[in-house]
Formats: sequence, C-alpha cells, structure tokens
Amino acid sequence: MRKEIERIHSPRQQQFLATILIEPYTTSLAWEYGAGEVYVAWVFGDLGEREVVAQYCRGGFGTLGLTWSINFRLARHFGQDSGWYRSLKDLIEDWGISE
Repeated sequence: MRKEIERIHSPRQQQFLATILIEPYTTSLAWEYGAGEVYVAWVFGDLGEREVVAQYCRGGFGTLGLTWSINFRLARHFGQDSGWYRSLKDLIEDWGISE
C-alpha cells in the first residue's frame, strides 16, 4: 500500500488520503460470482459518509486486477465490479477528488 500512496502526487489527493486513512483491519468478503469463496480484504480508509470504507483485496475482483475498492463497512460480499479499481488513485478520483 505504501507504494500506491507514494504514487499520489496531487496535494489535494494527498490531503484527502491523510483524512481517511485508519489503522488497517481485515474483513472477509464472499465471492458471489464464483462458488462462494471467501477472501480476506484489508479495510484501510474510512470515507466518512454512508458507512463506506476503502478496501484492498487480492481475491475476487483482485484476481482481475481490480484490488482497490469502495464498499460498505458491513458488506460481506464484493458487490459490483464498478466499485473496484486498478489503483488507489483511480479509487480516489472516482470518489470525486481530482488532482
């Protein structure tokens, strides 16, 4: 994750990251598009509204290269692919924080 954070050069995006980062913790997400496999996801950011968090997971959509997500805090499934991103920067920009 540190490498992804280091790739963020926009002061606005860096400031946003500083406000959302939390002590990472794990949660389990069931892969509803397969045989119900369960993967460990790391919750690393609290997006501050609607009980939404930022997560990282190598399983599920992560196997397709979409390892970063916006998901509900209590979600136990991956949800739709539209909430998963190739990079932390893509996640931040989709949340509305442009450079």
